[in-house]
Amino acid sequence: MTHSSPWTERLSTRGGEIGRLIATHDWSSTPLGPIEDWSTTVKTVVKLILVSPIPQTLMLGPTGVMIYNEGYAQIAGSRHPQIIGQSVVEAWPEAAEFNGSMLETVLGGTTLTFTERPFVLYRNGGPEDVWFDLAYSPVVDEEGERIGVLGVVTEATERVRAREELARSRERLAFALNSAGMIGTWDWHIGSNLFFPDARLAQLFGTGSGPHTEGMPVEHYLEAIHPEDLPRVRDAFREAMNTKEKYTSEYRLKSRDGGWRWVIARGECLYDHEGRPARFPGAIVDITELKESEEARSILLRELNHRVKNIFAVVSGLISMTARASATPRDMAEALRGRLSALAAAHDLIRSAVFGETDKAETTHLSDLLTRILAPHLGRPDQVTLSGPQITLGSSAATSLALVFHELATNAAKYGALAEEGGQLAVEWTASASDVTLSWSETRTATTSEPTHRGFGSQLIEMSVQRQLKGAMTYDWSGAGLRVSLTAPAQQLTR
Repeated sequence: MTHSSPWTERLSTRGGEIGRLIATHDWSSTPLGPIEDWSTTVKTVVKLILVSPIPQTLMLGPTGVMIYNEGYAQIAGSRHPQIIGQSVVEAWPEAAEFNGSMLETVLGGTTLTFTERPFVLYRNGGPEDVWFDLAYSPVVDEEGERIGVLGVVTEATERVRAREELARSRERLAFALNSAGMIGTWDWHIGSNLFFPDARLAQLFGTGSGPHTEGMPVEHYLEAIHPEDLPRVRDAFREAMNTKEKYTSEYRLKSRDGGWRWVIARGECLYDHEGRPARFPGAIVDITELKESEEARSILLRELNHRVKNIFAVVSGLISMTARASATPRDMAEALRGRLSALAAAHDLIRSAVFGETDKAETTHLSDLLTRILAPHLGRPDQVTLSGPQITLGSSAATSLALVFHELATNAAKYGALAEEGGQLAVEWTASASDVTLSWSETRTATTSEPTHRGFGSQLIEMSVQRQLKGAMTYDWSGAGLRVSLTAPAQQLTR
């Protein structure tokens, strides 16, 4: 039973609810003994922690008998007020090892601090993952003896969870931005002419030489824009600032690896209170794949126009070649009908890509593709030989190669080995783990010379091989014919 004293009365009247609980607790049943007999040091520390808004607990003696304030009571949850006067090791059995070690260390004279120390506590009926910032220091009495430990306890759970949620949100945002092709953002401070790219933009495109957090002259960023596009970008900036309209511009931006990426930039000029341009924030999205798709579509459309111009010459050649080999008009009609059908089948290979029907695009073998492309041009069965391993082509690669082979076959039928009775064409290909190499060799009885004019057909072949297949192509006009060598990455042929 606790007897009233001036000390306990002051606790009850001035220490709030926690002070009343401390004053009325039966301390004689604890190692601390009756509250009236407590030392001046203990009473002073108790008074100090009770008026502190910071959660604190005083743990006295080798077992750490607990006295704490209102802030700590809120941390204790449903364990308050039962743990007043208990050993800290017993009060928190799930953290007994930590608290036991802490008591021994601090009573030995060492101060301990922890930041965001994780625990699993059962303070509200079930397990909780929680984090605390902790500071423990020894309490020394009038005689210099270490009699206890003062603990300052700040719960950091909300801070940690907020940071983790922020990290998850950033991860989700980064995923969303990556999916959308987002490169980064910028903020151009017009008055100081400093350009501030975010970390992602600076990392991917190496804009400027200085730290992006300190800004850089806007010219450093403009230097990364393709010279052909730069005047247009400057004009777009000026127009947006003068008209107060939204800024939009498409241009090529040089990446760290030296390659060019197509981007679309959007932004808006912000003005100061006097109406002068002050800042120009914006964002950049990568549209390289879209541009390549548009370019491929344009090439295919141009190819159709090119084929329309060539179709009459090709058909005329087919008629002449068929007439020479046919005994009767009926034989000629049947042979010509088959060759025209084969030519139409070759044209069908690119129809789906032209009209965006990628789900209907054909997947075929390289040998089948060559057979279909060359069939309309053959004057006799032994005029063409094909040899090489079986290679399966993706729809995109098949379309690109159809353009290349059709152009080569058309030229061969008009001017090369397929234009004469004695001409021969040998197509051979080999494959390795990384590359596929194809050789197109024409042999003629007449003398062959390198053409002096480079028409659209040659440009078409170059664009198809270099840009779509990421490969290379060489021509050799020496000897009695033409030899073309084509090399492309194996993985490009499966696309």
